[in-house]
Amino acid sequence: MTAFYTESARLAGVAVDALKGPQVRLGETALVGCVPSQIERWISDHARAHGLELLYTNEGNPELVDLGLIMRVQRAGDVVLSRPLFLIREWALDAWEYVPEFEWLTL
Repeated sequence: MTAFYTESARLAGVAVDALKGPQVRLGETALVGCVPSQIERWISDHARAHGLELLYTNEGNPELVDLGLIMRVQRAGDVVLSRPLFLIREWALDAWEYVPEFEWLTL
């Protein structure tokens, strides 16, 4: 797990490692270490059911800004698994500006 902080040392985000966890759930749905197609289907259904706007990042990862959630992926050998990135609202609105570059380079 990787934590991100504002310049004033306030917690601003957390990326959860797809291989090491910990497991994080939203309701009954596990978000860590899942097949991306299943997560994308779930996030689309969740957005529709709760009236949330579903966006996609420049990388093509689904994002729910209202929840501060970007569902990234992380390589695990020959497959990729889900790696949720949780952000405070300010950062979620412009994640590319705030999240450190090393997070975007995590594959």
